[in-house]
Amino acid sequence: MTRSFFDIKKSFFVSFFSFCIISIAYIPLSHSAELTENDEQSEITHQALTPSNITPSQSYLVFLNILDRKDIWGELPWELSEQNIRTVALYHTGDRLQHQLDKTTLSLIENKLSLSLIDNDIRVKTCVQCSKTYITVKNGSVRVKHSAETNKELQTMAKDIRANAFLMWDASVHDGVYDLQLKLVNAKTMDAIWAKNISETIEVNSDIGFPKKSDWALTLGVWGLEAKRLNTSTGKTTNVDKFTTIGVRKNQSSDLTPYLDYAIIFDAVTHLENRGIINLTGVNIEGRVLLLMPDWNQKIKLKPYIGIGQILFKNYHAVAFRVGTEISFPDNGSLELGIISVSESNIDVGSKSNYASEITFGGVSFDITLSYRI
Repeated sequence: MTRSFFDIKKSFFVSFFSFCIISIAYIPLSHSAELTENDEQSEITHQALTPSNITPSQSYLVFLNILDRKDIWGELPWELSEQNIRTVALYHTGDRLQHQLDKTTLSLIENKLSLSLIDNDIRVKTCVQCSKTYITVKNGSVRVKHSAETNKELQTMAKDIRANAFLMWDASVHDGVYDLQLKLVNAKTMDAIWAKNISETIEVNSDIGFPKKSDWALTLGVWGLEAKRLNTSTGKTTNVDKFTTIGVRKNQSSDLTPYLDYAIIFDAVTHLENRGIINLTGVNIEGRVLLLMPDWNQKIKLKPYIGIGQILFKNYHAVAFRVGTEISFPDNGSLELGIISVSESNIDVGSKSNYASEITFGGVSFDITLSYRI
């Protein structure tokens, strides 16, 4: 009996071990067969999705240039504030069958959209299911299904990720026309709050490149500050009421908030009138903070600023305050309209026949400067 029991145990373990070996061997074989079937379907889908005559980098450069324009977003932050919307999720409404864009390019565009919203102080919610599309090939026909097919499903999805709104978006390319569609929808009421459609026509075979604006700018300006020197013989005063500035500026964006820029300014300061009597030539070194305002006009951008610096002449230095607004134009140009304030002081310039040894300089006056980014 004992021997028979061990024979049964031995037979059982051999059978169980054989079953395990066969199962382990069957899994990769069945998986391979499944992959082969899926690969055939993927190949059909891939052929349908392959972009024609357009490279991912070329397409993305076009959309990147579009999304970098601040006028695209306009008054969106204010619209969100009025609707009490704090969080937004991106929802891709298109599919790759119709717009000749590959998955990598679409992912890059979606990331850029997220960054653009964040730069506008809009909180972006991660929504994995929002970007999913299901493509099936059956009997030679291709069907695309989105993760949400009804408004109720969208509302449920918004509740799950705690988003107040969806930014519906799609990007497409047809015959050299690059289209971007944006629509903001209230996740609770499904009302369209804001929408923007942009089209750019680019030749398919053209070399596309969008040079980044330089951080350096050349400046030419005029200050209305006054300098005067007394003629001790006649009692009359010689005046200079305009100073010319020529300089360079280093611009820097703030890492803390997208609404602030910084600038360091180096100016040569001189005047063109009465140089034989009043000869003041020096430098101005200034630090400046600029506030980026909403774009009320696509071509004109206002940047109020405040700056503090030092004006240095021979045997003289004084603190200068400047406040005003910078008006930016296309092609890297801008105009500054402001006020400059320098405490009035006497500058010792040495003796000169019939003239006082000091020049009085300073006051509060206008400041007009043209700048061009190089």
